[in-house]
Order: sequence, then C-alpha cells, then structure tokens
Amino acid sequence: MSLLFPFFKQPKPRQFDHKPIYYDKLKEERKERYERIRKEMNMAEESEKTSQRDFEKDIRGSFRKAVPGGSSREKMQKFSRIMIIVCVAMLLIVVFMYFRINAMI
Repeated sequence: MSLLFPFFKQPKPRQFDHKPIYYDKLKEERKERYERIRKEMNMAEESEKTSQRDFEKDIRGSFRKAVPGGSSREKMQKFSRIMIIVCVAMLLIVVFMYFRINAMI
C-alpha cells in the first residue's frame, strides 16, 4: 500500500531530546577545597580525577588567550575602528573632490 501512495505517508515528528546540565558552584568549590585540604594533609592519592580537574583549571580560557586576535569582542572592536577610519578617509576624499570641482567652475 505504501508503494502505491507515497505522497500520503506522514513523516514521524522529530523527537525532542534535551538533557539539562546543572552547575552547582558551591558544590564545585567544596570539592576543590576538600581536595586541597587532603593534599595538604598528605592523605590524598594522586588520582586521574584530581589531575584531570587541575588540568581543566589550567586550560580554562587558555584557548581564547592563545588566539592571535584575542576574543571575538576584541576582533569586532578592531574591525569597527578600521571601518570608522575608512569611512572618515572616504568622506575627506569626497569633500576634497567637491571643493576642487567647485573651484574649477
């Protein structure tokens, strides 16, 4: 039956699959403080989780800093400054040409 009437087949709706991400700042700070205290007391064993957390703390934001142009906001500010300079230069050229043409007449 589906081969005879392919135009009447209803497509299935897309499923909505949202997995919420919760961030608890106090819980993270508490864990970091607990790990730091355990290290100070020499009771902490070097584990992958602790080293990974230290690694994450070191690289957080380092990718933006490593980009030659900086963040996108800095790029946009630089671009807008250049555009203002170009517009002012073009305006000065137009004004100069206007006065030069009027002086010839």
